[in-house]
Amino acid sequence: MATGADEDINTIMASRLQKCIFTTIHVKDVPFGEIDPVFAHKYFDELGRVWKVYAGNDLHLLTWNQSLQQPLITDGWTKLREHFNFQFQYHEINFVYYGDSMFYMLLPSTESCPPDEFPSFHSLSTKVPEPLRFEIVLKDNSNGFREELIFDKWLGDYITSFHHYLVLEGPVEESPLAEIIQTPGRNGVRKLEYQAWSKFCIDNYFSAGDLLKFTFFNIAKSNRVDVDVDRIVI
Repeated sequence: MATGADEDINTIMASRLQKCIFTTIHVKDVPFGEIDPVFAHKYFDELGRVWKVYAGNDLHLLTWNQSLQQPLITDGWTKLREHFNFQFQYHEINFVYYGDSMFYMLLPSTESCPPDEFPSFHSLSTKVPEPLRFEIVLKDNSNGFREELIFDKWLGDYITSFHHYLVLEGPVEESPLAEIIQTPGRNGVRKLEYQAWSKFCIDNYFSAGDLLKFTFFNIAKSNRVDVDVDRIVI
């Protein structure tokens, strides 16, 4: 349901920094909207069940199902189509996320969006999946050994929703199957098995200070990770 915002939208958002933008598709006669799983994993700990979505001078309350396997916007989704009088089968919608379950919805295009322009995570998309990329700066610990490869919490959870073993493809050598291990405790983080990680770094002549760039080209179908390096200049 849309209601008038109690405060001016510029006042509400003035003290907040934009965290990201995610895109989804409003499909006619489908009572839910699909959410980018990467977005859901990354911000899960701060996303409440109900989202405040500002659009123009109106506030829309949308509910999501809090699922990481199939994240969906549910309550309020059909009302969004009615409010904006969407006429086409497919409409692209862009949400700007400001944290604390607060969004600004960019006013939707009046044109239909074809499936080959849908975001690749969407079940109706005909796009090639978007690569998943992340970077780390390689460091040594106080004993002069390579630090462990510890994933950010959301990233480790997302990767292991597909794979628990990875093959790292370096510029010189690739690793054998390397297990992702979860540290003890309810909120334990995930890290790569150390012996495999250490050997991979040695085999590819990585040095402390190198920027390592990781790419899953299709994480849903392959556990192979391309690892490129920007080497430090001494």
